[in-house]
Amino acid sequence: MRIKIKQQLMQLPKPIKNSWLAKGLAVNAGQQKSRPLTEGEIQMAHSVFGADFDVRQVRLKTAWWVLKNYAVSPNGNIYFNPQDWVEDFSKQSLGKKSWLIHELTHVWQLQQGLKVVRGAVLNRRYDYSLQQGKRFFTYGIEQQARMVQDYFVRREQGKDCGAWQACIPFLQHPKEHKDKDNNNKEYKV
Repeated sequence: MRIKIKQQLMQLPKPIKNSWLAKGLAVNAGQQKSRPLTEGEIQMAHSVFGADFDVRQVRLKTAWWVLKNYAVSPNGNIYFNPQDWVEDFSKQSLGKKSWLIHELTHVWQLQQGLKVVRGAVLNRRYDYSLQQGKRFFTYGIEQQARMVQDYFVRREQGKDCGAWQACIPFLQHPKEHKDKDNNNKEYKV
């Protein structure tokens, strides 16, 4: 039995070396970066989520396991592929700024007690349709983040944001509003 297992282990693929795939995955530990939000990024965050949004502990980090052009925010920090590292999102294009706002929405969701990882795994839909009277927390985790991102882009472009402001709770009455999810659980926002 032992010999059979050893033979099977010998047949497993060897570590990837000098291939295009390895170059995309391999990251030297010395290359990993981590930083808090810049003052400009904090101002962007507070302009959307309000001054009570706690961003002091949020760190932007690189992680080899994050795919290029993706980011994840499973624990209150935001992880990027090293090739997507940005020193200050507030000095970037509107697209990059809105990417940070999308990821900060996941941080905000965590602060509200939402199970972001579970919600993202169970419902990966980003597309949404704003429906009058439909509460924000009844949309999926990624849909909520996309809505906030879309609001930010429209606001920065000087476009009408009324439909988003009517749905997104922290844009309505920042210290007073409460919302409920599909299970009637209440969230103070």
